[in-house]
Amino acid sequence: MEQQVVVYNITDAVIEEMSKQYMPLIITNLEDHDQLGLVHDARMVVKGKRVEVEKKRKELKADALAWGKTVDGEAKRIFGLLEPIETHLQSEEDKVINERERIKAEEERIEREKIQGRVDAFGGYKLMLPFMDVATMTDKEFEVRLSDAKNVWEAEEERLAKEKAEREAEEARIVSDRAELTRMREEQEAKSKAQAERDAAFVAKEEAFKKEMRETTEAKERAAFEKQAKEDAKIKAEKDVVERVEREAKEKKEREEAEKIEQARQEALKPDKTKLLAFAENLMESKNGLIPELAFGSPAYPILSACEIAIEKALEELIKKVEEM
Repeated sequence: MEQQVVVYNITDAVIEEMSKQYMPLIITNLEDHDQLGLVHDARMVVKGKRVEVEKKRKELKADALAWGKTVDGEAKRIFGLLEPIETHLQSEEDKVINERERIKAEEERIEREKIQGRVDAFGGYKLMLPFMDVATMTDKEFEVRLSDAKNVWEAEEERLAKEKAEREAEEARIVSDRAELTRMREEQEAKSKAQAERDAAFVAKEEAFKKEMRETTEAKERAAFEKQAKEDAKIKAEKDVVERVEREAKEKKEREEAEKIEQARQEALKPDKTKLLAFAENLMESKNGLIPELAFGSPAYPILSACEIAIEKALEELIKKVEEM
């Protein structure tokens, strides 16, 4: 097979010219859109040539495998020449893209820190607000809200400090008053103790004198009392004998009269007691014959049983009362 020259629609001279033209392109200012546009346009030109070569390579390779290898080799060689240029241009573009991403991330970080700083600032003044409310505040709104929170916090701190000072002053006054009361109480207790000792000494002396006088008087009174007691005991003994004799005679007479009355009453009651006892005994003997026999499960059986018990209790009570007459 005759070796054929592989021809693509781009020459080495063109590539060399592209290299000379595009490799010097660099981005010195991230905000310079013209530089970025030149680099981007150049990269798209190089990429377009690479795509054309790839398309041509596929067309040429379709004829034969050997020819395809030749085509591939030439394409690879051309790729090797184009790749540094495209890589350089891509690198320059990436610098802008990456820097923009870094700047965006940095701005987001700064914004988060700014918002967190606002939240912390509010927290320092004991003001808790929703995160989104803090995040959407303008700087002016934040300054006004923070100033208001500071004023409220300082006023509250001043009030608490004033209350604390007043409370401490009141506690100090109470401590001072208690100390003064303790001193006065101790002083009064000392005076009271001294007076109590003087009073106790006087009372002891007076009690000793009274005791002496009382013992003397009691001795005289006891002697007179014992003498009078002996005389009174003698008189009382004689009087008791007379009263006992008279009482025994009276009791004997009353007892004899009561016995006579009771005996008469019993004699008068004998006919009635006899009649009642006979009546009760006759009922007790005849009641069994008068009570009808009922079946145990009959509804009337409990009524009859209760009636029989009531009759027996009534007769027993009658006999008991007759015997007590």
